[in-house]
Amino acid sequence: MRVKDILNEKENSILLYLPGKNRGIVVGVPHHAPQEVLVLPNQEHPVSDENAGFIGATLAHLLNCPVIIACNYFMDVNKHRTSDYYKRIQSLEPTILVEIHGHSRNKARFDIEISPGSLKRNTWSLALAARLKEKLVNEPLLQDYTISGDFSKIYFQATRTLTITSPDWIAFHIELPRPMRASSEQYLLFCKNLAGVLKEILAELGELEHLPDQSAG
Repeated sequence: MRVKDILNEKENSILLYLPGKNRGIVVGVPHHAPQEVLVLPNQEHPVSDENAGFIGATLAHLLNCPVIIACNYFMDVNKHRTSDYYKRIQSLEPTILVEIHGHSRNKARFDIEISPGSLKRNTWSLALAARLKEKLVNEPLLQDYTISGDFSKIYFQATRTLTITSPDWIAFHIELPRPMRASSEQYLLFCKNLAGVLKEILAELGELEHLPDQSAG
């Protein structure tokens, strides 16, 4: 079964794992469903993050890193240490975890919200948001999206999300608006710019390994 077919699956719950050479960073997508599938078979977290899996897979490809995507999943995998999703991330022992989520803008205070999971980690999310904002202002399709990594100002703080609050890695909980998730042109541009920033951070942390150069094209 092809990755695209798995990500477009509307009936079955599938945990998709795609390996990558760079183990310093892992991308996670806990609530993926295909476009127009709004509800997950999951009482804890019934609202899906449409198309988030495609974004996670694209970002991981650009970073040459592992990605774990819970597709149309039956449980809220990032809230339980016993979930196969959490255990897979834990087994990879990443330095950085990036989780891709989606919102409808009803509650979000910014189009793009980046949370580190707690105020004490705010320096990380502020830095990521600031660097990303510098890049997005040069992208006509993305420059109007507002962005914040300030834990005290964003709505989606992810304080109950165990994959984000874990002390075992640096975590970024990234909430993206529906229009961006619905446009492959937009989310590809977003992923290219986010990958560039994450490469910079990994290099500064001494974790840069086998990352393909995406500057061309």
